[in-house]
Amino acid sequence: MIINSAFRSALEHLLVQLLKGPGQYGYEVEDKAQNLAHAWFTDQEAKKRVSEALSRFDLDASAIEAEAIRRSSSDLELLDRMLTSLESRRNKALGCVAEYRASLAHQLRESSDRVTGGKDVLRLEHASGKRPTAA
Repeated sequence: MIINSAFRSALEHLLVQLLKGPGQYGYEVEDKAQNLAHAWFTDQEAKKRVSEALSRFDLDASAIEAEAIRRSSSDLELLDRMLTSLESRRNKALGCVAEYRASLAHQLRESSDRVTGGKDVLRLEHASGKRPTAA
């Protein structure tokens, strides 16, 4: 999605570089490149003209994609850093869950061993503070 959104501006930039010639003003070239880049998405004739311009410099449509990636690199780098940070946070959270489970298992094992081994078992008291009576 990020690269696709940069596609038109990448095509424009490439066309400006390719269409520059002696005696042409920058604004004329930029206007022509902008119109051609816009038409490229819907007009077969525009696609043909772009392809011809690219082929004069031994380029093809992959050059447009490469330029779009280059132009999107800062956004992609930011996204990569954010994903790395989120993965780290997830891994830390999973580590805490695993540590809690291990601790709970250890406590339950000790409690179970006391019950089955006949050792002193902690007795729960009623909320009123009275000891339960044996029936």
